[in-house]
Amino acid sequence: MSTLGKGTLGQAEGEWLAGIDVGGTKTLMMLSPIASGGPTIQRKIGTRTSGSPAEFIDWLFAELKQFGEDSGIPYARLVGVGIGFPGIIQDARGILLNAPAFHWPQLDIRPLIRKVYAGRIYLDNDVNLAAIGEHAEGAAQGCDDFAMITVGTGIGCALFLDGRLYGGHEGGAGEIGHLIVGDAGLEGRAGSDPNEFGVLEQMASGTGIALQARRRFSEHDADPSSAVLELAGGDQARIEARHVLEAAKDDDPEALRVMDRALGYMARCIANIVGLLNPALVILGGGVAAADPDYYLGGIAERLAGLTAVPVALAPARLGNEAGATGALVAVRAKLSAR
Repeated sequence: MSTLGKGTLGQAEGEWLAGIDVGGTKTLMMLSPIASGGPTIQRKIGTRTSGSPAEFIDWLFAELKQFGEDSGIPYARLVGVGIGFPGIIQDARGILLNAPAFHWPQLDIRPLIRKVYAGRIYLDNDVNLAAIGEHAEGAAQGCDDFAMITVGTGIGCALFLDGRLYGGHEGGAGEIGHLIVGDAGLEGRAGSDPNEFGVLEQMASGTGIALQARRRFSEHDADPSSAVLELAGGDQARIEARHVLEAAKDDDPEALRVMDRALGYMARCIANIVGLLNPALVILGGGVAAADPDYYLGGIAERLAGLTAVPVALAPARLGNEAGATGALVAVRAKLSAR
């Protein structure tokens, strides 16, 4: 557990807001005065992944309450909380339609939150909130037509069109992890289960990169002296995306083979987004993209050349892992201002 920023503020005055970015492994919480421009403090904790949805919400708000108390901010002073979840959320009703990282069924979150918190709530997809954060304080400042893509455990996308976040009919716009960009990944799929990783994710996310590398080393012609296998302790079942990315930096042939496919699929995905929506900018963030932004964005740009009829700028996310919680603060502050 870590607390960053100003740390304990003594007995803080006035009303405060919380922004929470729930990730598959880590959860980042931020506290900020309701008036923008004040000190922001943050705490990162491991995400609870076991138990029921109700138990998760109880845990999340107990952690938030403790964070506030440790920082001199009584729970009663938290007048608004913005939360980003890794799933599709209908913000108007608070219905979580899917959450692959948690394997929850379709769920109405608001009644669960209302049992433990009485203030204003803003709920949205985690990538949507990251895009709001990047638009307000990061790489998309001054740009009103952009796509924000995060590549980590899964792959997500948020769309800003004409200066507004575009959610689509059910809040599911930008679920590009389920895009079909080739025949690979379709084997054995009778349909698309929203609570499972999609075809693109199986090929190009951190999960997919690890999966493809493990499959590669199960083949007879894979090089057993590869740095990928060495980094995984010689056990192909323990290969993770970070092993592939690290080995690719040193031009390991097996790592480059896996990354060539992953980067190629991402370039096709971006080409489709550009052809359909013509954004001025595509921002790439998430753990995989952030591991080596120059290599990752450069590899995509190289493969994207010639695939699009109109130019598009690529940029790394500027706020890093703070984008989602920052966006949650921006969104809940705007909601309170509109009351």
